[in-house]
Amino acid sequence: MNVNQSSIERDRLIVKTGFRPLLALILAGLAIQASPVRAQTAPVVPIDTGKLSGRDEGDVTVFRGIPYAAPPVGPLRWKAPRPAIAWTGVRDAKAYGNACPQMTRPEAWAQVGKQGEDCLFLNVWRPKRAGKYPVMVFIHGGAFVFGAAGVPLYEGANLAKRGVVVVTINYRLGRLGFFAHPALTREDPNGQLGNYGIMDQIAALQWVKRNIAQFGGDSRNVMLFGESAGAGAVQILMGAPASAGLFQKAASHSGSGSSILAPIRGGVINAEMLGQKFTDDLGLKDATADQLRAIPVAEIIKARAFPFIDGKVVTRSPGEYFYRKEAMHIPLIIGSNSNESSLGGMTEATAKALLGDAFPELQAGYIALTGKTSAAATTDLAEGLGFVLPSLAVADMHAAAGNKAFAYFFDQVPVDQRATAAGTDHGGELEYLFGNTPADHRWDAEDLKVSKAMGDYWVRFAKTGDPNGGGAVRWPAVTRQPTGYLHISATTRAEHLAPVEEKAKAAAMAMPFKLWSMPAPK
Repeated sequence: MNVNQSSIERDRLIVKTGFRPLLALILAGLAIQASPVRAQTAPVVPIDTGKLSGRDEGDVTVFRGIPYAAPPVGPLRWKAPRPAIAWTGVRDAKAYGNACPQMTRPEAWAQVGKQGEDCLFLNVWRPKRAGKYPVMVFIHGGAFVFGAAGVPLYEGANLAKRGVVVVTINYRLGRLGFFAHPALTREDPNGQLGNYGIMDQIAALQWVKRNIAQFGGDSRNVMLFGESAGAGAVQILMGAPASAGLFQKAASHSGSGSSILAPIRGGVINAEMLGQKFTDDLGLKDATADQLRAIPVAEIIKARAFPFIDGKVVTRSPGEYFYRKEAMHIPLIIGSNSNESSLGGMTEATAKALLGDAFPELQAGYIALTGKTSAAATTDLAEGLGFVLPSLAVADMHAAAGNKAFAYFFDQVPVDQRATAAGTDHGGELEYLFGNTPADHRWDAEDLKVSKAMGDYWVRFAKTGDPNGGGAVRWPAVTRQPTGYLHISATTRAEHLAPVEEKAKAAAMAMPFKLWSMPAPK
């Protein structure tokens, strides 16, 4: 007997035995089950350009693909960001907007989805429960040429659940975001020129100041944090005149602090010179601004580009703001990872080639400190001089200017990589901070513990400007040398630099100090 026949026989039995009331109840119940379930109303938020419809996802509400500036296309390519265009009705904010144009890469963090020049979008995660929450704004890394706010690694739900509003932002990359050229200067000699990606970040922060209260965020309690290029941007924004008042706390992940930026013009190498060489190589001698804006995107994204000193938006190299005590007087978290050399593929051979016979006393000291072979200790020293120690020097300078500074060293590796990894790769701390395990590996209980602890430290810092509390291992503020820092791992602990590391830190910053003391080229 099939299912339909069985149902017919059951109904006949009910009628035959006189259980008509029971039949009526059963039929009524079936009618209720068959009726369509009313769809949950999507959360709607009004902002200064119109209404947005987001989506509830577990304990948080998410709004994706929010335009914070006008599309920088056509005549607005290589222009400072313009105000976003208002809309009527309710705009759907359930999907990420375009990533900014870039070359493709195989890494998980570089899987950015659809791309387009119309890319000035941001995303917001907020707790479902109404409140007035601190705000955490994230600037992604990628050497200023890769990455996007919509990468799954940066999903903000796990941080937002702790009682913060999380914002991730796109900004123009490569030569679309960092480009100077005599033709653009002639077009607008007194305008904001060149550092369009940094201008985008400032525009996004201004959007946060105007609108974040509509999402339950406190516009007077904003923490800016970024990794790699994003960390360099955080350091720049801590000194950029246009950033004043837009954020009250900051965190710089693997951003060094010893980078020296070229000027827009003047000096031996400058941004306008590099920009003109780029167009000359394309066969555009003496190009006009209109000709520049007609260059296909596919050609533009082939070239690497970085911020430079334009004198208005970016007025100094990142670490120089701290050296001159001109950085914002706000609390700062700054640090790096245990295998930062993964960024450049540094080996013992390349480390030896970089250092040569320099710093012989330091190299001997590192051998004694680590117990490693000469070649391995040289690698440690080269990595420290390039990445780790400059960050600690920035922490020292920020503290010396009377500010709260907290330094860290991250050293946790996922369980399936632990046996072979040299340490935490560049960017490897982000999955722990955001609490998002990448698809290409797995975690164990130890990884979960580190992720919870790190997220809690950062959220407490966002709320109060101090990461301590909640019974966690005490994180010492930077107050005096030897520099104190938090070693974040399965056995998180407070540590201080060894004497040989203090000497290496001074060596790491000696050249930038010397250059920063020189007058700027005109």
